[in-house]
Amino acid sequence: MLWADGHGLDARALARKTLQLIRDRGTTDARAAVAGTPVAAELAVVFGVVGERGVAVVAPGTDRAFTALFPIEALDPAPRLAPLLAALGITTCGDLAALSHESVEVRLGAEGVALWRLARADDRRLIFSPAPRELPHASLDWTDYALKDPERLLFSINALLTRVCGALMADGRGAHELTLTFSLTDRGTHLELLRASRPTANQRTWVRLVRAVLERIRLPAAVTGVALHASRVAARDAQQGDLFDRGFTTTGAAEDAVARIIEDQGEHAVVAPDNSAHPLLDERTTWTPRSPRSPQAAHTGGEVREARPACAAPAALTLQLSPVPRAITVETAPRRDHMMPVRYRDGGEWHDIAQAAGPDRVSGGAWDPDHLHAREYFRCVTREGVLVWLFRDANAGAWYLHGWWD
Repeated sequence: MLWADGHGLDARALARKTLQLIRDRGTTDARAAVAGTPVAAELAVVFGVVGERGVAVVAPGTDRAFTALFPIEALDPAPRLAPLLAALGITTCGDLAALSHESVEVRLGAEGVALWRLARADDRRLIFSPAPRELPHASLDWTDYALKDPERLLFSINALLTRVCGALMADGRGAHELTLTFSLTDRGTHLELLRASRPTANQRTWVRLVRAVLERIRLPAAVTGVALHASRVAARDAQQGDLFDRGFTTTGAAEDAVARIIEDQGEHAVVAPDNSAHPLLDERTTWTPRSPRSPQAAHTGGEVREARPACAAPAALTLQLSPVPRAITVETAPRRDHMMPVRYRDGGEWHDIAQAAGPDRVSGGAWDPDHLHAREYFRCVTREGVLVWLFRDANAGAWYLHGWWD
């Protein structure tokens, strides 16, 4: 069966031309139908409704009446529903369509409601899925010169950030990750990933991350072009009910103020955790204010010098724990005595899992119903290379994203 979208076109002419192309390729037994809903067109074709020049046409606005004439078996109901439909005396699509939504849901469940919608020609299936939205991106190339100075590179990247962050803000979205690609004079490219702990469209935040990257990397050649692409995008966080609530109208100003403080004062630690003995990380940690420590000094030969570490601290991943575990949809596969996650959906986007370790089982609170918990934790690496922390609530059977490492 082939489908064609005739919206905005002469649907009858399109059907005749498509049918002629199929016949020209040697298929003689072919039929076509035109209708306002997929289910009506499908029934007309499958049951051989006669039409002019092999094209059956369901008159506009009559899809429900047309569908009502067919036996209920034409909609291919699930085997579980067949005896229930027979017991209710439903033999045609019209019989089922005459019932109310509530009565169908009570007697036949979710599968019965889906069948009921088709019987009413209320076909919500998407024959053609919508084209994916293009993620914000921007690029800049120059041929008359090449750049090595990090400050000049930052100036060019800042112009790209203006466009990308503007596009994100216009859509009400934020980026978890930006991909920065340098085109080099040796005809090679160098790619860097910029990651934020939560979705943001604040330009100052991304400028700070770009500056940190430019201070760290050593490019093998001069730069002749830069491209910036929002590789991971999500809706900006919902209301949290605090000073920096991202649902308030002052969200942008608050986020900008935090970025200015970091630029002026540096990335000092301003909070410290107060941990209890609770087995769940999100329950045992309480954050309390702490002033940044003053630089240590060492006295040598009458001089006062700032004490510096003998070597830089090794690079390490930091767990970014979500304030509240975020409910997600997870697809699993059987693995011995448990189900292993293979991909999950967060914010409308599916993420394939390349590798997963677990489960790490935590349970307790059997004598305290208010603190009863049973979880299975998994440390997973996605196809994009992001290390995430998922868990399944064994009591509710629901999956959650607890945090990620960056």
